[in-house]
Amino acid sequence: LLIIGFDGATFDLIRPWAQEGHLPNLSRIMGDGVYGDLMSTLPPVTSPAWPTFMTGCNPGKHGVFDFIQPHGENFTLVNATRIRQPTLWQRLSEAGYRVGVMNVPVTYPPAPVNGFLISGLLSPKTGQISQPADLIQRYEDELGPYRVAPNVQYRPGLEQEFVTDLYDLIDTRGKWAQHLMQQEKPDVMMVHFISMDVMKHALWRFMDHDHPRYEPGPFENAIRDGYKLVDDHIGRLMAQLPSDASTIVMSDHGFGPLQNMVNLNVFFMDKGLMKLKKDPWTQLKALAFRWGITPSAAYQMIVKMGMQNVTARVSKQTRNGVIGRFLSFDSVDWERTVAYSMGHVGQVYLNMAGREPHGIVQPHEYQQTRQRVIDALGELTDENGRPILSRVIAGDEAYHGPYATRGPDLHLVLDDYNMIACPLFATEGKVITSQIRGDSGCHRSEGIFLAQGPGIKSGVQLPENQISDLAPTILHHLGEAVPKVMDGRVLSEIYEQPQQVTFDDQTQENDVVPEQEFSQDEAEQVEDRLRGLGYL
Repeated sequence: LLIIGFDGATFDLIRPWAQEGHLPNLSRIMGDGVYGDLMSTLPPVTSPAWPTFMTGCNPGKHGVFDFIQPHGENFTLVNATRIRQPTLWQRLSEAGYRVGVMNVPVTYPPAPVNGFLISGLLSPKTGQISQPADLIQRYEDELGPYRVAPNVQYRPGLEQEFVTDLYDLIDTRGKWAQHLMQQEKPDVMMVHFISMDVMKHALWRFMDHDHPRYEPGPFENAIRDGYKLVDDHIGRLMAQLPSDASTIVMSDHGFGPLQNMVNLNVFFMDKGLMKLKKDPWTQLKALAFRWGITPSAAYQMIVKMGMQNVTARVSKQTRNGVIGRFLSFDSVDWERTVAYSMGHVGQVYLNMAGREPHGIVQPHEYQQTRQRVIDALGELTDENGRPILSRVIAGDEAYHGPYATRGPDLHLVLDDYNMIACPLFATEGKVITSQIRGDSGCHRSEGIFLAQGPGIKSGVQLPENQISDLAPTILHHLGEAVPKVMDGRVLSEIYEQPQQVTFDDQTQENDVVPEQEFSQDEAEQVEDRLRGLGYL
């Protein structure tokens, strides 16, 4: 079985480009197999979506809700040890399959498997990123240096270097995948491509003629040509498969245009749901923030000087010292604060007693306080007075399981995901603002699922399914029992002759390693990477 993780891929782009002949391999899979939308997690973000794919469980069971886990004014970074259910790779290894896993996010530190695993996006540059530990070393002389993530941080004016770097990342990943398939001979191979997610965040406006910031020019087809490059590598990998093999192509979420950012914590201050400390220094910072002395203004000055990449080499302690000069979570009076936002899509947390370090909302007040916050959020409008809150989903509607209370209390869909939230405190003193790096694309819930192979129907478009459905479907496809702990279902409708699904009784955590934090150095490296990608 070959599994392609095409991060952020959307049928909104694949369908027209396949019809125009740009994506012959994806077009062939759609014609010879099945395809349909694959709904992501809440929020539709890389870090909870991939663990949900790998475990078949919702975040309330596997424990990963975002790139970060908030603790009031602070946060810790997520890594693979936060996943509290066995992954697909662990289950297949235990069943005797030889697996090969390349760059799936939230796989660092890499766990031992029967085969090999190279960790993905949240890997520090200096960390050991593979199991076996010497895997990359064995092949680097022949294939050149391995690459996990982009080397060029986007900024306006740097488009050509940015595009060239991401195309090279695709080619490097594809070249290594083809070679490792030949040399390591896995039974189940998964290859993850991150580049087009990164490019769509930055360059969507060059492609989308309806975007308010559309700019015609030489980069109009940069995203399409990146899709073509991924499609070409999919074809090369499929060409190496034996005749009885199957192929799955899937994404963790979809994609669409980004219009504006929402500084939810500024809105909460306006509504009295977040309070600042009363000391003169904090009040002076608050006044300065409202008058434009903000992280956004400082960043734009750094960009104009061409120094945005230099800041990544400044220590976290120094950066925090600079940020501390602005209004920040350190300025919040937590003993009078009811709600706060942390997370770049629209995640809202109540300041809960017993969960947050200085929580004040008591359990018996939870429902009433949450409704108070929802009522206030109903007043969110853009600069023209247009309501922008499309949907509010309560955390207990989104999650269930032993870790559900770790997640956000509310998920906001802002202007049908045409707007997202500032990931940390706020970038400006206004509620509605532009994205700090100038990004023009962001995630949508509708990802992709395609499958082709012996026994799978041909040319069938499926109804919408869930990303949690893939782990049980993959196990069933390989003839294995499906653990009852999984929330997803087997997609039996993809088969010409469906077979009865068998289950096992494993319902608890099993064979998961103890949770561990990144070292300080590793955390700084991963934060730098997330900041460079616009997620912090």
